[in-house]
Amino acid sequence: MTAAIPWRGALDIVLCCSILLALISGVHAAPDDQIAAPEPVVYLNMNEGSGQYAIDFSGKGASGEIHDVTRIRQGACANALFFNGIDSFVAIPFRSSNHPQKEITVDLWFAVDSYGRQVLVSTYNQGGYRIAFDDGDDLWWTVNTAQGDVSVAIQHESIPLHRWHHLAGTYDGRTSKIYLDGVLRNTANGSGNILYSYANDVMLGADAGTGNQPDPQCNGYFKGGLDELRIYDHALTYGQVMDDRFTCPQEPRVPEFTPTIRTLPAECSGLSATLNLLGGTQATRRIIISGPDQSATFNVQVPAGGTLYAGVTDAYALVYPDTWYIEIEENGRRLTRAIAFPNTINTPADAIIASGNATVVIRYFDGTDRFPSSAYVTLRAIPPPAPPVLPPSPIFSNPIIVIYTASWATLIAIIVVIYWLHLRSKGKAG
Repeated sequence: MTAAIPWRGALDIVLCCSILLALISGVHAAPDDQIAAPEPVVYLNMNEGSGQYAIDFSGKGASGEIHDVTRIRQGACANALFFNGIDSFVAIPFRSSNHPQKEITVDLWFAVDSYGRQVLVSTYNQGGYRIAFDDGDDLWWTVNTAQGDVSVAIQHESIPLHRWHHLAGTYDGRTSKIYLDGVLRNTANGSGNILYSYANDVMLGADAGTGNQPDPQCNGYFKGGLDELRIYDHALTYGQVMDDRFTCPQEPRVPEFTPTIRTLPAECSGLSATLNLLGGTQATRRIIISGPDQSATFNVQVPAGGTLYAGVTDAYALVYPDTWYIEIEENGRRLTRAIAFPNTINTPADAIIASGNATVVIRYFDGTDRFPSSAYVTLRAIPPPAPPVLPPSPIFSNPIIVIYTASWATLIAIIVVIYWLHLRSKGKAG
C-alpha cells in the first residue's frame, strides 16, 4: 500500500488557481488592436427621410438643424443630405464635446460637384477646425493651434467628381493626418491644443460664423452630398478609420447632380474694398487670387499725416508657400513697396499718408503657381503724433513786452521827477 502524500492536494489547488489566474490575465491583457474604438461625440447618419433635423445618435443631444437641404436616397450608406451650393447648410449646436481641444477626428462621406472653394465641415472662425476645398482647388484639413494653422491637403486631381468618397481628418496634439477612401494621403507636424475663438455651431456645408449662422463674409457654401458624419474627441488609428469606412453594408451609389454655377460672394473674393481706418484702427481681409495676373486693391482712409502699415500672410504657407507683392500709393504716386515671403516674419510696408487717402495694391509674386491662392491682408493706421506742448513762458521773457513795460516805467519816472522839480521850485518861490 502506498502512503498518502500530504502535500499533493495543496499542489493541485495551487495548480488550479494558477490556471485560473492565467485565464483572467489573458482576458485583461487584450492586444491594442482589440480595444474598442472611442464613441463619437457627434454622429449623424442622415437617414431620417424627412423633418427639420438630422438626428444626433451619439447621445450628446446635438442634432443638426437643416436649412434648405434636400434629402436624397443615393447616399453612401443609405439616405444622405444634398447641399445646393447657394444657401443650404446644417447647424449642429455648440457643445464642449464637439469643440475638443486635445485630439479630434472628423469622419464622413462626401460627393462633390466641382473643385471651387467650398466647405464641408467647419467651426473655423479665427480658430477651430475645418474641412474644405480651398487653395489650389484642393481638399484641406485644418486645425488651429498656438503655432497657427496646421493644414494638410489632398490634391483635387485624385478626387473624382460625382462619386462618394470616405474622408477622415485626425489630430492628436502632435500630428495631423488626412485619409481618403481608406488611404493615408498626407500628414503634417503640429503641437499643442486646438484653439477656438467662439462657442459657435458646427457648420455642415458652409464656413462657420461666430454663432449659429454661417460666416456672412465668406460662407463657402458646398454643392454636393454629405453622409455618415462622425466627430470624435480622440484621434482614430488607421484601423479605426477603416472600421468606419466599412460600416456601410454596400458600395455607395452615384448621387444625381443638377449643374449650377457657383460664384464666391464679393466679400469673399476680396479683390477690392474701401476701408475706413480714421480712428487709427486695424482691419484684416482675406484675398483669393485666381491667377498671376489678378491683383487686390484697397482704398484706405487714414488720419491725415498718419502712417499706414500693410502686411500680407500667405494662407497655406507651410504646404503651398507663396510670395506676395505689396505697394502703397497716394494720389497715383507710389510711396513704398515690399515683398512678403512665406514662413517668415515680414516687416510690413509703411508710409506716411499726408492727404489721408491711400491705395494698397497686393499681387501674387512667386511660389507654387497652384491657383486659386489666398492670403490675409492686415492694414493698420497710426495717427500722426500730436504737436509738442511747450511750457508757459514768463511774461517778461518776451522782449517786446519788456521794452513796452520799460517804456512805461521810464515815462512814470520822468513824470515823478518833473512833479518833484515843480514842487521844489514852488517852495523856493514861497
